[in-house]
Amino acid sequence: MGISLFKTGLLASALLSVALTTGPSLAATTVLNVWDQFFSEEPNKLMNEFVAEFQKAHPGVEIKRNVLDTDSIRATLPAALTAGQGPDLFYYDAGPAFLGPLVEAGLVADLTQEYAARGWDKSLVDWPVERVTYGNKIWGVPNEIEYTNVYVDLAVLDQLGMKDKLVADKDHPELLTLKSLDDFKAILEASKAKGIVPIAFGNRDPGRGGHLFSYFLTLTAGKDLVDKILFGDGRWDDPKVIDAWKLYKDYSTAGYYPPSPNAISYDEGNALFFNGAAATNITGTWLVGDIMGQVADPSKIDFFLLPSVSADLPLSAAAGIGSTFAVAEKSPNKQLALDFLDFIMSKDAGKRWLKEANIVPPIKDIDIKGLDLPPMMQRVVEGATLPLSYNLDVVMPAEWNDAMKTGTQSLLDGSSTPEDVAARMEQAWEKAKAEGRIWKAH
Repeated sequence: MGISLFKTGLLASALLSVALTTGPSLAATTVLNVWDQFFSEEPNKLMNEFVAEFQKAHPGVEIKRNVLDTDSIRATLPAALTAGQGPDLFYYDAGPAFLGPLVEAGLVADLTQEYAARGWDKSLVDWPVERVTYGNKIWGVPNEIEYTNVYVDLAVLDQLGMKDKLVADKDHPELLTLKSLDDFKAILEASKAKGIVPIAFGNRDPGRGGHLFSYFLTLTAGKDLVDKILFGDGRWDDPKVIDAWKLYKDYSTAGYYPPSPNAISYDEGNALFFNGAAATNITGTWLVGDIMGQVADPSKIDFFLLPSVSADLPLSAAAGIGSTFAVAEKSPNKQLALDFLDFIMSKDAGKRWLKEANIVPPIKDIDIKGLDLPPMMQRVVEGATLPLSYNLDVVMPAEWNDAMKTGTQSLLDGSSTPEDVAARMEQAWEKAKAEGRIWKAH
């Protein structure tokens, strides 16, 4: 699934240990070591509150948090778990390229029975759980439902005389969309004519281009075709896959991206949009927290979902989970780790993830009435109910990701064609399939 608002290139200490206690040390203290990536202000504050409350309810328990950025946890966690010196509970990217190797190495506890025992099989949304299911076993408790979208500067849109292009979706009137992709092109052309960057986009980290590709593939092919490729006999060089790459390339050729996007970081691209220099920003719902925290007037920004290329395809987006909680197989405190997970993934805690951290947890039937969520966050929650497709990087093997990410940059610099990139993705996919290294939820 995708890069969350915790993963925007901010660098936290590789091992920032935060030990929170609610009283004097006890001789028989049980220490639960937790590694997570909640270093942004609001999520970090909420996790600290969860820790303090859990400790108060469990005398003799001390939770020590190591707060890491994405690069640091990827670099240190596998070796720490292998040595038996890692955390009891950790928050890590799901998918064959990340959690998958840890599962294969026997470093992650099987939680399948716990789902039934603790009622998670009924309380959690099905599709995020599928993203942490390999070989018919469940290996984590997912969090952060995220999906791609298009942020728009309403002041710029008004300046362009294009506000009337935004319409309510007929099946989901709380969500904004456009009547067709031609209307999006009209907005982009009007922006370009005014000297405004049409799409704020930085692809120095090519994972960002991967988000655009995942989204454009949802528009050109739909989830059913992607399912056929992932779980059936479909191919990554299918014409509709190539169409998604052509759309990505065409927007570059038309001058809709900033000059030299491969030299622009994700944060720099976002800054173009936050500063009013760009009309739109195609990224994902993980950016909501940053918008709330960094934009002087967040009410001037809204988001919409692009319409599909074909009227036969429903309104959708490319979705994933920010990361998943998982329990170390070698942990001596598995039950305590699971009890803490129970606490932070309850329905009451779910309301707090939404209200205090701008995170949509995969918890069913959360009543958002009375939470006083900002309008944009209310739309994020509504969009999570759509028939969403895949943010592909977190469900794909490493060599496929390499082919895809390299393609996002080579298409922009002109060294590859859409057909070239699709062929390399298919080749990488066939190799991973032959070696049994692809995601199989069942």
